Amino acid sequence: MVFGSHSKKRPHSMTWVRCFGGQVLDMLELYVVQETARTLQQFKGEKCKVGVKPLLSFSGAQFESPVSNQYTLAKSMFVDFFRGAETQTIDVEGLQLLISFFVGEDCKDGQPAKIQMRCWRIITKRSGQKAPKVEVEEMGPRIDFRVGRTREADGGVLKEAMKKGKGSEAKPKKNVETDGVGDKIGRIHLGRQDLSELQTRKMKGLKRGRDTDAEEVGTEEVEEVISEDEDDVENGVELKRPRVA
Repeated sequence: MVFGSHSKKRPHSMTWVRCFGGQVLDMLELYVVQETARTLQQFKGEKCKVGVKPLLSFSGAQFESPVSNQYTLAKSMFVDFFRGAETQTIDVEGLQLLISFFVGEDCKDGQPAKIQMRCWRIITKRSGQKAPKVEVEEMGPRIDFRVGRTREADGGVLKEAMKKGKGSEAKPKKNVETDGVGDKIGRIHLGRQDLSELQTRKMKGLKRGRDTDAEEVGTEEVEEVISEDEDDVENGVELKRPRVA
């Protein structure tokens, strides 16, 4: 929940509140810097469609601090507020909005660093390749926040709020992994294989036909008979061989 208010002591204030179990879990107070604020109508150009799921980008070392502080609380608030409904599939054509948050170092006068929020429209163009050319154009609104008062959640209540019910988590599949690119890799276990029983492919072109073998045998017999007849004739005189009883 976001509550906006304005007073002389706290001008242009936005209070971000999260609740759990009918009670306030944590709160964050942000002040809008009026000098740098610009509305959606002040930006010319085409706007993204209503209801699209935005991409969120956080830049700055204070957002990634291992110790909980006002900036890590702001990041958690922004994620819960802008992420919308959870979904398993996303249409690439629907990725039209990018919301970026940037925080620098603290100011020299001791004031905490401002959180800069920018909204960009994602434009895809043809590049002549499989991946399209991606460009961004600022579409508004543009807001700079000054961090005010904070109320962090109690450790026990926060742990209870972050608890997930049984059955909501997806069960990991055995021997199925996902690499860094996002491809699914499966592992199959096989027993010891006996290669002696492996049936290889038989080529018909390498077999010798029965008709071919019979022709070759007949040709050899004819050659032998002709050679015997030639031996029986010498100088035009036929020689008779005695028959053996």
